[in-house]
Amino acid sequence: MCLGSFILAQDASLIGFIVDLEDEEPLIGASVKVIGQNIGGVTDISGKFKINNLTKGEYFLTISYVGYIDKELKINIKRGINNINIIKLKTSNLDLKELEVIADIVKERVTPVAATTISAKYIQENLGNQEFPEILRNTPSVYVTKEGGGFGDSRINVRGFEQNNIAVMVNGVPVNDMESGWVYWSNWSGLADVTNKMQI
Repeated sequence: MCLGSFILAQDASLIGFIVDLEDEEPLIGASVKVIGQNIGGVTDISGKFKINNLTKGEYFLTISYVGYIDKELKINIKRGINNINIIKLKTSNLDLKELEVIADIVKERVTPVAATTISAKYIQENLGNQEFPEILRNTPSVYVTKEGGGFGDSRINVRGFEQNNIAVMVNGVPVNDMESGWVYWSNWSGLADVTNKMQI
């Protein structure tokens, strides 16, 4: 007898649709929760949700979706299926703060990245009349060659990647060609004279 009363008490359900306010497109995966209780639902591909095991009475719902303003509703549940039809959510205009990206060089025994640092002193003592990339000949995992024989024709391979697949940066600014990805070292002929430190 008690079991029958319990079943009759929870014989109500709630259905509805959640859509975008402007274009009325269904919002897939929107959350619908009954405030103060551990029950709720999530919208399907058509924006429909269903909450079962409700009893007759007054409820407060909170509807939320990423990028939209949360909405709260007061509803009265009757026995059977309760349809609240369409709920429209408005997009939230988030004012994002300015993002500042700060780059720095790898610090030995501090930054957890494998890197080789070449000092200005080493460059001055070993470069001689070679092109700037040729100072990297003795660097592990780096292969340097002069392709055409003319000035500025050096090519670098790092860990098997060709030069057009390597980001070459001067003070954090990429110097690779925008279309081909190559670095034209002839444009950087004075780099050896002003380089304080080089990392690879």
